[in-house]
Amino acid sequence: MTLNIGDTAPDFAGKALDGSDISLGKFKGKQNVFLVFYAKAFSGVCATQLPRYNANLDGFKQRNTQVVAVSVDNSFSQQAFCDSMGGIDYPMLSDMALDIADVYGVKLPDGFSTRAEFAIDKEGIIRWLNVEASAANDTPTMDDIFSALDALQ
Repeated sequence: MTLNIGDTAPDFAGKALDGSDISLGKFKGKQNVFLVFYAKAFSGVCATQLPRYNANLDGFKQRNTQVVAVSVDNSFSQQAFCDSMGGIDYPMLSDMALDIADVYGVKLPDGFSTRAEFAIDKEGIIRWLNVEASAANDTPTMDDIFSALDALQ
């Protein structure tokens, strides 16, 4: 399934590393969501991508946006990855079965998700997206991301 701008974002649910329940529905009517699919813990691009979002959390907060990251890694690998980067202050969800990746159309046949970002407004509508052809590609700039989120205000 391919998702497009203007589509209703599929709901997702999972446990964050701190044990809290995270779902798209939890934020509906309250906050925008910046949903990030990253390929694998300890991979090169991911090791720069996730800390960059963490370093810019104030910018996401100013735009009333919650960052949520998803990967196929189990929670133990995700925690070790977070620790290796000095911590990540937004929810990370394990999608080992690729259920979330599948409904977002970013599941790859090799058992991973491609690198992708979705800006979802408070009503659950996809307003911006970036889906890479492969998990090895670079990510959008923070200016591009914040411009997209500014349009949601």
